[in-house]
Amino acid sequence: MHVILDFDGTITVNDTVDQLANFAVAFQQAQDAQVQSARSIDDDNGDNSDNGGWEARWTGIVDKYLADHKEHKAGYAPTEDARTTLDHELAFLRSLHGVDCKSIYRLREARLFAGMAPDCLYEGGRQAVERGEDGGNQDKKHTVHLRPGFAAFLKQMSAQRKWPVSIVSVNWSDSWIRGVLRADDNDNNNKSEDAAGIRVFANKVTESGAIIPNFPRQDAPANHDHDHDDNVPFASCSDKVEALEAAVAAATKSRPEQSAAVVYMGDSTTDLECLVHAGKNRNGGGGGGGIAMANGDGPATSKLIQTLVRLGYTVPHVSEAERFQRPRSDDEGNAPRLAWARDYDEIMASQILD
Repeated sequence: MHVILDFDGTITVNDTVDQLANFAVAFQQAQDAQVQSARSIDDDNGDNSDNGGWEARWTGIVDKYLADHKEHKAGYAPTEDARTTLDHELAFLRSLHGVDCKSIYRLREARLFAGMAPDCLYEGGRQAVERGEDGGNQDKKHTVHLRPGFAAFLKQMSAQRKWPVSIVSVNWSDSWIRGVLRADDNDNNNKSEDAAGIRVFANKVTESGAIIPNFPRQDAPANHDHDHDDNVPFASCSDKVEALEAAVAAATKSRPEQSAAVVYMGDSTTDLECLVHAGKNRNGGGGGGGIAMANGDGPATSKLIQTLVRLGYTVPHVSEAERFQRPRSDDEGNAPRLAWARDYDEIMASQILD
């Protein structure tokens, strides 16, 4: 079995984009303060802690993204209620690629991440989790929490079962992801892709502050309607399927004896295509499946689970689902095997991966 995980909201309790951006804002403010100090600028005009307007730049990017997304959704046909097939929903999700990329390009134009080296982003992710582990009066703008049971789950999958584990994420920084994963590791020199036994397929931040994929892209499939090369941000649900296949290829190359079955875990509609893709019959076996991660009362609050149900899929809680690796019956056919969970403790207790 190959375990492939989304990052934001899947490994972490919530999305970490705000925390990543706030870390970048603080970095740029500190850089400006150093320049001001070096030039001996007099502070007679009050607080110059954000003379570069970094917080305003980030807020403006968020506001424009939300407005673009709202406009795109309002003008898209068919509407959500009328999208009752997988093809309908995937067409809509893929159409959001342009909206997402426009926002990412605004980050580059604002130079929010300019000058941030991989080591800096790594330490930012690591420190954000350490703040969450400290407890007490936490600064939510700079704090990241992992879902309960993740460390034990990773140890069991990778170290004990020897299953390959990969991350497929549209997060802007692979170094930030690695920092979050290694928050409990004191070895600052071990920051490679496989540092925690995990390959990471995501975007990366360049020296200029551009955000581009950290892996070589394949030729665009016929169903892609957007630019598709190594300099275009990795942003859509179909981009994630491409990364999933890249992860499978990398694992197969290093462990050719490994089963082709994949279990994918994700929390948002961006993960829908990967969940269904992994949950279907692969190479004639039973094997794989897709697990939707959700907070609280999953089906009542998770947009991903609600969308899967709208499309006609059954998504039981892991405690009520059959094991993914059972043989497939003729009646089951190629239907994707899906389930949902709140955390990794629930997944391990359910034995759904056994």
